[in-house]
Amino acid sequence: MSPYAKRKSWSKETTSRASGVVRSGQLGFLRTSKYFSVPKGTLDRYVKDTFRSSDELTNVHLGRTLILPNGLENKLV
Repeated sequence: MSPYAKRKSWSKETTSRASGVVRSGQLGFLRTSKYFSVPKGTLDRYVKDTFRSSDELTNVHLGRTLILPNGLENKLV
């Protein structure tokens, strides 16, 4: 099994709820990450990044950056 198989297997709602729990001080990072099944590093980044909204943090594209816009790529296909 690849070490990358579990990459981004948690939902946006779960991540938002988990970061809210940590920000409110109900639980710490480690317990919250285990309870919500969100990696501690990801949760840490979401809680500490106060400049971007939770939607901006959760709508991250994995993989290489796109060169062509999606509409143009679909036209070419």
